[in-house]
Amino acid sequence: MRRLKLQTLLVAGLLALSGCTDTLVESLAQEQSNIDDRLTLKGRVCSSTPDPSGFPVKVVIVIDQSGSMCVSDPPGSQEGTGFCQRPEILALGQGTDEPARVRALRRLVNQFRAQPNVQVSVVPFETNIRNPWPGSTGNRFARPTAASGIDSYIGQLQSQLGKGTDYQGALAEAYKVISGDITDVAKTRPAELPRTRYVVVFLTDGTPYPRCSANDSLGQYASPDQPDLTWEDSASAREFCNLMDPEDPDAITGYIAGTDRNQNFQLFSYVRQLMELKEQHNVGDIRMHTVLLFNEESVRLCGPICQDLYGVYPGVDPARYPQEAKKISSWLLKRFAEMGGGVYQEFNNRTEISELGLGALDYSSFASRNVMKTLMVQSLSAVPGMESRETDSDGDGVADTQDNGFSLGTNTFTEDSDGDCFSDGFEVLRSDQGFKAANTKDTRGCDPQSPLTPSCRCADTDGDGLSQFAEAYLKTHSGIVDSDGDGVPDLLESRYGLDPLTPNASGIDTDGDGIPDELELRSESNPTRRDRAFYERQGYQYEVQAEVLANGRVCYDFTVSNLQLVTPPSRAGVQQGFNLFKVWFAEAPESGVATDYGVWRTACAWAQYAPPSVRAPLGPELTLEDGNFVRPDQLNEDTEYRNRCVGARP
Repeated sequence: MRRLKLQTLLVAGLLALSGCTDTLVESLAQEQSNIDDRLTLKGRVCSSTPDPSGFPVKVVIVIDQSGSMCVSDPPGSQEGTGFCQRPEILALGQGTDEPARVRALRRLVNQFRAQPNVQVSVVPFETNIRNPWPGSTGNRFARPTAASGIDSYIGQLQSQLGKGTDYQGALAEAYKVISGDITDVAKTRPAELPRTRYVVVFLTDGTPYPRCSANDSLGQYASPDQPDLTWEDSASAREFCNLMDPEDPDAITGYIAGTDRNQNFQLFSYVRQLMELKEQHNVGDIRMHTVLLFNEESVRLCGPICQDLYGVYPGVDPARYPQEAKKISSWLLKRFAEMGGGVYQEFNNRTEISELGLGALDYSSFASRNVMKTLMVQSLSAVPGMESRETDSDGDGVADTQDNGFSLGTNTFTEDSDGDCFSDGFEVLRSDQGFKAANTKDTRGCDPQSPLTPSCRCADTDGDGLSQFAEAYLKTHSGIVDSDGDGVPDLLESRYGLDPLTPNASGIDTDGDGIPDELELRSESNPTRRDRAFYERQGYQYEVQAEVLANGRVCYDFTVSNLQLVTPPSRAGVQQGFNLFKVWFAEAPESGVATDYGVWRTACAWAQYAPPSVRAPLGPELTLEDGNFVRPDQLNEDTEYRNRCVGARP
């Protein structure tokens, strides 16, 4: 600035003392009027060191607690005197005092105790869901610490065996546990979802029981060789399937007599719905592993008494019933694992079952170093025009030539002229939806005098540039800068009428000018107007180099050039020509950078441009440091911009 003032004084001195000709004066004035209107922002910004506990792994252990478990994985008992207390069944478990599944769960829990990011939910099932851990309501996941009570809980599993093997109810409960948790996290910690892995382990020893068909007169039903067809009513459950007494203590909750139950299409539907939660809610991963414990020899020794448990198959030698039941179970659980992107395991005899282990399944987290997801610059003083940038003094997205009393009736220096918490640009763009930018508070926004919104005020809780009322209208998330995780703040997408809830995948070109939307947004050209010439002449240009530090952080040295300066008029407290730029930076785990919402920080810079003589900085660039980047919500107010931005402040 000192150099410019000295140059101006020099011109005045020449005029007063030397009697220079008009030609010399015009030449000097012309030289001054050619001051460069381009700015370059340079600097360094670094990712943070990720906290491994911020990458949750939530494990749902769905474990079969039907009475047949005391055959496949003895010992075990039912309440009172039941099937498992018969002498021939007790004989199958001689020499063992604890089921293999109990030992395997103990080892798995001990493994998880060394992983502070792992939480567990246990869903035991038989005819109905029985005594889930840590409970059936509220938070369905908990850390399996020594103080949590899970050790004694696991020890009691062998004494809680029931009767049926209702796969359908078990899968429905697993879906309920995970979908409920996703809903809760989305309300309070939405950015955690893309970093979360849900793992379902479905452990059983046989086929679903009972199976019921709504149609009792099909020409052909499923068989061990054609397990994909509709299954006939289980032989010992025909009365249950068709004449079930809702007061029966063994009734399946929610089952209506005469309808389908545990048919393949129903079971597969629950698995598909479970897996669809990943895309529906931008969850990091959902996997389903299946484990079959099937001791054919024990089932064979059990004899006719076990036929009700494992099935009767017309046209099949009864001696082969165990083999056929195992074939059916294996086929079904393999389909579950395939659909669930998981692993199928089977343990087929007493030796294999005694060595059952669950710890080798994939419970890994998405924890990884953080890398850059986004670096982009936004002008808060200009908008893209047809040939060059046009002044937008209040940064509302409307050029000053429109944003005035003569054109739109709005205030050039007020972002929200009618004070309803919708910016002028937001309302101008959506005039066909009933919005008016001037003189009329929209009922969808804020009016402190209205009984609908008494004493309301505008707030931008996440710092993305949209008020809570604008976010509510757009259905974006008021706690996430980038609601669709595509690397562009919600404001910048909504400013051009793009959907901030639909990721701008690589290659989308809304205006058909040959430039993908993501490049236009970074270059700050208009992605909804064919403006290739503007993009090529005025588009921002980026150069970034990365350096990995010894502590795992990644630092980025960036240069953003070709930022055009404009000359906003002076106003209260601000001199003529001050341009404000905002730099957006988002980091995300390297393991899921494409879908992660990112952790956002912003920095800002002032530059003054008032031809013919005023330009600050004098040189071509301004430099930012990592410390200049703060949470976006800390740069919401004008006073914060003035205090935190680099460059000459107004």
